[in-house]
Amino acid sequence: MNLLQVSALVLAGLAGGGLNAVAGGGSLITYPTLMAVGVPPLLANATNGIAVAPAYAAAAVGSREHLLPQRARALRLIPTALVASVCGALLLLNTPHEVFEAIVPFLVLAATLLMAVGPWINRKVTARNGGRDLHPAALHVGVFAGCLYGAYFNAALGLILMAVIAMSLSERLVRVGALKNFCTTIVGVVTSVMYGIWADVDWLAIAVLVPATFLGGYIGARIFQRIPERPLRIAIVAYGLVLSAILLARSL
Repeated sequence: MNLLQVSALVLAGLAGGGLNAVAGGGSLITYPTLMAVGVPPLLANATNGIAVAPAYAAAAVGSREHLLPQRARALRLIPTALVASVCGALLLLNTPHEVFEAIVPFLVLAATLLMAVGPWINRKVTARNGGRDLHPAALHVGVFAGCLYGAYFNAALGLILMAVIAMSLSERLVRVGALKNFCTTIVGVVTSVMYGIWADVDWLAIAVLVPATFLGGYIGARIFQRIPERPLRIAIVAYGLVLSAILLARSL
């Protein structure tokens, strides 16, 4: 990996970490950058999953004061998130490279659309049930689906989990976010172990991205949040649409 490629990963990590701190969608920056520096799509996905895992853990630690009152609920979710994450990772590890290359434009497009409709979904599900929780099974089904997706393809994982948890529980968004961070940490741990052992990931790229995403997250929390979220989200969605179109054109 040459200096230009390392520089591109550093900039992508800074941008991705900053976006995650403000609006989410950082993997829509880091994942295509990994492909641009020569990592094949399937391995770039696994590499990206390991690279963002420490940031998930940091977010969980940062939101622990809102998670501790939900300790029993979080503990009950561990088997659900764990099994889903293992299944998602196994699915990726057993996906042929050519199949993944064919579906990745649609995965990027799906993540982009989730970025676009995420705020609308959160508003709808927060006001949905007048303060009543759904049956506990609904929470487990939603978390299972979100963690399965997240272990297979990381982009927009946080948005999915925020939506399904908020839909199932009548909790304040800070508590929903804390539970989401707990679940994403489980996804990050499982994928880091499984991809680290069985996938041919790019460890140099991971070594570059991890500190860059951490620094980007810190900058995002301190500076980028002064930028209005709406235009930032519109820019991410536009970027994602263009990116999915380019990837689709390449795969045809």
